[in-house]
Amino acid sequence: MEREIIVKGYGQARSMPDRVVIDVLVEAEGVTRDQSFGEAARVAQRVDEVLANRADAVARVLTALLTVQPRSRWKRGESVRTGWRAARGSVVEVTDFAQLGELIAELTSAGAAVSGPNWCLDDSNPAYREARRAAAEDARRRAEDYAGALGLTLGPVAWVSEPGLRGGGEQTGPFGVALAAQPAGAAMAGEPDETIDVAPTELTTRAEVEVGFSLASNDA
Repeated sequence: MEREIIVKGYGQARSMPDRVVIDVLVEAEGVTRDQSFGEAARVAQRVDEVLANRADAVARVLTALLTVQPRSRWKRGESVRTGWRAARGSVVEVTDFAQLGELIAELTSAGAAVSGPNWCLDDSNPAYREARRAAAEDARRRAEDYAGALGLTLGPVAWVSEPGLRGGGEQTGPFGVALAAQPAGAAMAGEPDETIDVAPTELTTRAEVEVGFSLASNDA
């Protein structure tokens, strides 16, 4: 059986984000279904006007939630309807970070609740490639260290795999994942003329690779 040295290499790279995602929630309550829906629609219209006026900063808007449902409370052993709640949730991707603080202030002034920000990298960001190359170089260094310490001669690469792909096993760790040191799902609200200064956060992209190196024939 062919002898191999099998190692896992780790790499990382840092980059500023390409875009930021915020969650925008519009909700309203009313005695009747039509009342709650109508109020939510009026708030949603104001929010949509804000987004339209900031179209140069917004890359995409996706509706993630649309619901109208009754509200109730437990009274004397039974559920009693107390009214209705209507809500619309949207995911907004922003690429002009300089407008982010003003956009959030305008959205909250329009009546929306905003949570985020979640900083993101595009799939084409060079940081992913840099992290993968660093992981591959780390794998070779590890293999060379082990071979040298054991008096073996390292041969060519026998195989390369991203974590969890070889042998059908489950993935054991993140591959090409961008991470930022920031609180998740932070809610924001402000007064009508209050602007929150939101600066982009540097992201760390991490990658792993598994590599099998053959041993030179004189060591086999």
